[in-house]
This record gives sequence, structure tokens and C-alpha cells, in this order.
Amino acid sequence: MTDYKEEQANELEALQSIYPDEYEEISTDPGEFKILIVSDEQDGQNTYSIKLHVKYTETYPDVLPDFSIDMEEGKLDQENFDTIMKKVTESAEEAIGMGMVFSMASTAKDTLTEIVQQIKTRRVEEELERERRELEEEERRKAGTKVTVEGFMKWKAAFDAEMAEKERIEKGTKKEDPKMLKPTGRQLFERDHSLAKSDATFMEEGDVDVDIALFERELNISDDEDDNENDVLRNLRGAA
Repeated sequence: MTDYKEEQANELEALQSIYPDEYEEISTDPGEFKILIVSDEQDGQNTYSIKLHVKYTETYPDVLPDFSIDMEEGKLDQENFDTIMKKVTESAEEAIGMGMVFSMASTAKDTLTEIVQQIKTRRVEEELERERRELEEEERRKAGTKVTVEGFMKWKAAFDAEMAEKERIEKGTKKEDPKMLKPTGRQLFERDHSLAKSDATFMEEGDVDVDIALFERELNISDDEDDNENDVLRNLRGAA
């Protein structure tokens, strides 16, 4: 007949020797304890560790012990956590009839390490992908937009239309601006009397040549006559 108590006591003694710092005793009858399991691989940002909680059943190791896995440090999604539990259960079932806790703890450690490696690899790949996208964006900014014949013709059509509209607006503004109107001949004459003399150079055959000096003499004679008339009036008023 199997002495389960003795087998359990022998395994507890072995576990305490294998895991001197990781072993945490909860009770001796029935045997109950926790073993801290730290991943051999860390991702540089988080530390991952779990605890294997085991409680012997009355007929252990002929039946599986009661056990669970608790997260100690870090965070795993449910899928990864379920993977660890599945692997540890399979390891325990394969060792029924003999002490199995060491095999369970080793499987938990290997599985956790593998999961952390995957997390690290995924994080590095995401970082590289981000850097790649940033580099491509920077290269696009430096290279600018590639010019094609079709693209250039569309740009030129839009540019020509814009310039034509601008010219139309400027011409309309000039027509309506009083300052841009052409001055009349009288305005030119009033601004500069020399223009009247210079016009003689443009006279055609049959045109009448007008001597400006004659107008000036006529004006002087008229002024003298007015002065004489004024003198006569003054004399008559004095005689009276």
C-alpha cells in the first residue's frame, strides 16, 4: 500500500532544497505551498513573474494536486495566461504516479519565458515598423510630388485660367479708374502752353498755321485801349 504522506513529505523536502528562495510554505498537513517563477527573458520595460500555488490531495501523486497560477509581476492577456495553465496541466498529467511539482514548475517557467520573448519581439517589430513609416514619410516630404505630363498639364491649365482672370480684373479696374482716363486737349494746354507750339510740328498740309504771338499782341492792344478809355473817363469826371 502506498504511503502518500511519506511521498508528499519527501517531495516537499526536495522542493525546499531546489527553490530555497522561491519556496513559500503555507501548511504541512496537507502540504500546501507556493513557488515563485521568474521568466528567464524580460522585455526591458516590465518584469514578468508568476506563482505556482499547489495543495496536495489525499492520494497525491496518484491524482493531480489542486493547483493554480497567480500573476506576481507584469501583465499577461487571458490567452497567454490560459496557455500557461494548459501546458502545466499537461505536464502534471504526464507525471501521474510520481512527484510532479518540479516538472510543473519547470514547464510554467519555460512557457512564461517563451511568452515574454514573443511580447518582446512583437514590441521591437512594432517599434521598427513605426520608425519605417516615419522614415518613409520624411523621404516623401523631401522628394516632393512626382511630376508627370498629365499632372503638369492640369497645373498649367489652372495657372493660365488664374492669370487670365487676374488680367481681366485688372483691365476692368483700369477702365473704371478716373485717374486712368486720358486728359482732354484743353487740360493738356492748361498744364503746359508749350504744347500749343509743339503741335505745329504735327500739322498736315492745308492746315492753318496759327501764330500765337498775334494773339498775344491782340491781347496787349486790347489792354492798352482799355487803359486809354479809363483815362478819358477819369478826365471827364475831373472836369465836371
